[in-house]
Amino acid sequence: MSFVAQVVVGVGLVVVGAVVALGFADAELLWFRGRPLGVVLGILGLVDIGEALLRRRGPDSLR
Repeated sequence: MSFVAQVVVGVGLVVVGAVVALGFADAELLWFRGRPLGVVLGILGLVDIGEALLRRRGPDSLR
């Protein structure tokens, strides 16, 4: 996946996670509750953005 596409997906996950966590905190979506599902989606989005940035800079930037 390209850098821009991966960042867009990550930002989308963060936004959707925030909407679910804040707007549907007490709702039940299948067997998931709203707030924990939103938090997990936000964390996955941040990990996705971090991975895209790490791939762009290269693994040597961590040293």
